[in-house]
Amino acid sequence: MKTLILMRHAQASFSAEIDGERALTPTGKEQAEHTGLILKQAGFTPQIVLCSPLLRARQSAQLAAHAWNLSPLDARELDGRLSAAGLVDFALAQLKKQDAVMLVGHNPNVSLAAGILSGSFISFRPGDAMVFDLTHPDEPKRLFQELS
Repeated sequence: MKTLILMRHAQASFSAEIDGERALTPTGKEQAEHTGLILKQAGFTPQIVLCSPLLRARQSAQLAAHAWNLSPLDARELDGRLSAAGLVDFALAQLKKQDAVMLVGHNPNVSLAAGILSGSFISFRPGDAMVFDLTHPDEPKRLFQELS
């Protein structure tokens, strides 16, 4: 099975001079840890966690990935520069290398990409995640969601 976990970064502070340096709030830290634990308890284990290099996404990925003792890797493609369709294409490219991939990024692209895969719009709130089976990319299947 080819498994994709899409996660939106958790709640971030608005008190930073540069958008990319916005850190998680205490609530955001709890959200990210909770999402990782819930995914693990549901039986989903990524082989690799890729995240936007923006601080709030990196912190979210680190806290969630702690559930599997993984260290996330920065992927500039997840910083919002790709369209939602581009994000899906990026995910499919990663799944050619690994069987289970977690991507941690930003809205609106994470919500829109999940909408492309599920066939209906899904609004991701901070820290939300959704899991898809992309073994057959033309027939994606939603396996799990952790939506607040």
